[in-house]
Amino acid sequence: MTTPTAAFPGSQLPKRRFGNRNGQAVILVVVAMSIFLIGALGLAIDGSQMFAQWQMAQAAADAAAQAGAMSILNGTNATAPAFGTGSSPAAYTCTTSDGRTPCVYARDNGFGGTVADTVKLSYPASVSGVTSLSTAAVPALTVTVQRTLNTGLIRMVGAGPTSTITAKATAGIAVSPSCIYVLDPTSANAFSGIGGYTLKANGCAITVYSSSSQAASITGGFAVTSTAFNVVSPGQAVKSNGSSYSPAFTSVPTAPSNPLASLPRLIPASCSTHPTMVSAANGATLQPGTYCGGISVGGGATVTFAQGNYIINGGGIGFGGGSTASGSGVMFYLTGTNTQGVYASGAATTYASVAIGNSVTANFSAPTTGVYQGILFFQDPSITLLTTGGGNGATFTGGSNMKLSGSLYFPTTIVSFANGASVTAYNTAIVAWQLIFSASAALQYDSTGSKTGLSSVALVQ
Repeated sequence: MTTPTAAFPGSQLPKRRFGNRNGQAVILVVVAMSIFLIGALGLAIDGSQMFAQWQMAQAAADAAAQAGAMSILNGTNATAPAFGTGSSPAAYTCTTSDGRTPCVYARDNGFGGTVADTVKLSYPASVSGVTSLSTAAVPALTVTVQRTLNTGLIRMVGAGPTSTITAKATAGIAVSPSCIYVLDPTSANAFSGIGGYTLKANGCAITVYSSSSQAASITGGFAVTSTAFNVVSPGQAVKSNGSSYSPAFTSVPTAPSNPLASLPRLIPASCSTHPTMVSAANGATLQPGTYCGGISVGGGATVTFAQGNYIINGGGIGFGGGSTASGSGVMFYLTGTNTQGVYASGAATTYASVAIGNSVTANFSAPTTGVYQGILFFQDPSITLLTTGGGNGATFTGGSNMKLSGSLYFPTTIVSFANGASVTAYNTAIVAWQLIFSASAALQYDSTGSKTGLSSVALVQ
């Protein structure tokens, strides 16, 4: 029998022990890899869930901020339940059944209906990087949406049992920098200033949409001052006989959109129950509603217009020489049947515009809340500019003394201030197809946007 050598068992023992260590290391690697994979899977699953929830929360915050700011702009935030009223409204947290506009919109978009959500409203006085905000008491609304979520697999790698997602949106009330818009996109002399008069656009700009090489004409010593004079045309306005404009023209690449294009049209009531108003009696107080055949204020008469909307269905509205007319919170909507070139062809038409005659004293202000906030005169956009035999534009003429607060909106017809009419305009804007001045006028910028309606709601953060 052969005796084993001493080296034999010794050489085998280390190999058996080394093999045991290999098995333990593999187990440790598998465990580590399993934990890593579980963590990665948990991060992917829980991360995807949180990102999807954040996207929904952001959509809810955006909708709530825009709806709330629109309500503030239109003044409907003052009705019960009120929100964002006063000069410095306090922050507010919505309840799960809150009737306030932004709370409702957040809830309709899936947030704020349970205690797992928090919807907060706040009212910043300014927004960093935004210079066109209204100077009204509440220029912006911020909505912050939070939701608490239960975590899943990522708990196994040390995460807490819950996580919180947060989304924030700020909607601001932006005010247009211009108080005069001339909408005709092609015609020469779309904007005209004639004679030794002045147009002062105090604190605001003039924007002319025409691409004609002579989009604007300033002649005969007429002087224009404004913060900017924007013209789509690459050309220059005619300047002669000592006429001036300050500052110089700025050529803009494309015309901006019509700032009042979204205004809804009004529908006149039946003319069978609204007979023609031939003439308003001296001392009369007229009430809002539909007037078929127009309103005429005779020479020397004094007439007051009660607050509300006046739908002038044909015949227009005219003020005779020496008359006096006033109204606060009024809007005149001018409509009627219209055919291009009717005066030349003899076709029937009922539409007529506003005509303020010699030596008239007119003192009108537009509504300060509601859909037609800041709109004083509103021409039905379906009316066609008459180019033959006559015209259907708005005329303010002959030494009249006018204090007009609100926007004069004539999107497809001409507005003319003629024969030396003196227009002292407080927070007034003009949006017209074409605009002609042979008279002096002073327009004051409405930095709140509430008195001219030249404001809009936009997400700013």
